[in-house]
Amino acid sequence: MVDYKTNTHTVYLSTSVQATERLRFSGMFTMNLAEGGLDEVVMDTAEVNARITDIQGVPALTHQNFSFTEMNQYSDIDYELLQFAAGVEFRVTPRVTLTADGSYADLTDNAPYVYGDETGNFYVIRTGVRFGF
Repeated sequence: MVDYKTNTHTVYLSTSVQATERLRFSGMFTMNLAEGGLDEVVMDTAEVNARITDIQGVPALTHQNFSFTEMNQYSDIDYELLQFAAGVEFRVTPRVTLTADGSYADLTDNAPYVYGDETGNFYVIRTGVRFGF
């Protein structure tokens, strides 16, 4: 048996301010820090070869390397994710509101083993009109 350990820390802050009867502002900040991985896998090579022989009924695959010395590194995760968002709403009439908001995210992948390096960032800007019924 091998243990898989993770540590995750998250900070989340958000706010919404009604500046006037018609104007509202909002904002958000999120930070995620995560680390995880397997303990080192220790397995006796002779035992592995014996099990392969027993299971398949053929001589052990002696040309293969069953040492598992780096197996624990393949599942490591270590990333930082920062997200920011801000928005504004302006009520034109009691039933019509104009909206605009934007968000930005930045991911830093410090252990790009499984899916490759996922490091990157993006931003989104949205505008709209909301109709109330």
